Amino acid sequence: MKIKLLNFFVIIGQFILNLIYSVMKLKKTKNKVLLLSRQSNKKSLDFSLLEESLKKHKNIKIVCMYKMIGKSFISKIGYCFYMLRIMNNLANSKVCIIDGYSIPISLLKHKKDLVIIQMWHASGATKKFGYQVVDKKEGASLEITKIMKMHKNYDYVLAPSKKTGEIYSEAFNIPEDKIVYIGLPRLDYLKDRSKDDKLKEEFLKAYPKYSNKEIILYVPTFRKGKEISSYDLISKINNEKYGLIIRKHPLDIEKEDNDFIVDKRFETMDLLKIADIIITDYSAIAYESCILNKPLYFYVYDIIEYIENRGLNIDIAKEMREATFKKAETLVKSIESNMYNYSELYDFRDKYVEVYKKNNTEELTEFIIKNMNNSSK
Repeated sequence: MKIKLLNFFVIIGQFILNLIYSVMKLKKTKNKVLLLSRQSNKKSLDFSLLEESLKKHKNIKIVCMYKMIGKSFISKIGYCFYMLRIMNNLANSKVCIIDGYSIPISLLKHKKDLVIIQMWHASGATKKFGYQVVDKKEGASLEITKIMKMHKNYDYVLAPSKKTGEIYSEAFNIPEDKIVYIGLPRLDYLKDRSKDDKLKEEFLKAYPKYSNKEIILYVPTFRKGKEISSYDLISKINNEKYGLIIRKHPLDIEKEDNDFIVDKRFETMDLLKIADIIITDYSAIAYESCILNKPLYFYVYDIIEYIENRGLNIDIAKEMREATFKKAETLVKSIESNMYNYSELYDFRDKYVEVYKKNNTEELTEFIIKNMNNSSK
């Protein structure tokens, strides 16, 4: 009954929004790029770098919109009005870049000359998502997927490698010929090491307790309906030799590890640069980490349960055999041995982040310009 009611309201809402949108679309299309996100309430690093690159082309207008959908009823109502602003900008843009699922992008009927590029907010996909997890414990139901027209209307999807492109094709339910092999701008930021020393200096000034220690960064992924277990890892690390930082997923509400949390002055990409050793699990942070040539470990204490609830796109234990651990004790012993298999890491990097040597920001800018110059799709 709830599904039928939701479907009814979505159909009505979609009809009304398309009616309003049809009037908005009467406006003349401008040489405009819309950068659109609901992943955060602040501009992402990727959007900042891309915007800076696009500004070099003086004849392009750039509009950046970013706003999360709040959990409260009032916030959701507020987002409905915010969508009208999104629609107004979509109506006369030539290109729209998004980094996640967007309601107005998927539900509305757009002008034929609007090019929509999905750049996704991660540089890969260890865990399954989108259409790969429909009707699974951590995914949406098939009914909701159909009602919300999940990941519809994309002209192109960016991917950092052929293998990741195959995964994205399945996750977004699009043909592989719509995959474009360009990485996220953040890869260029990570490769630029010119300001790393200054960044590390600023960090140690803010957190002197990490001075004269090897810094371990632990970045676990979000587990729906379940808290992250950090205790075993924390208890096994030698605090005299190592300084542990835990950067949790934004949706994780666990508060008990505050002694190892650093504030948001230092973004996750900054912490990757600062750290000496990186630990993750099923997070896509692995794909950014692997281009830094630092020891990367996978702590997968719940891998059997995770595969059952969500599923994985890669066999971590096979591809990173010497760096994957179920137990914190054996993981820490491996770190302390200083015997890291970099050859395994490089193979992983070359397979999943083929574009790491490119200037991805510049290449994406050129791709956008090319599509703006095309009069129609």
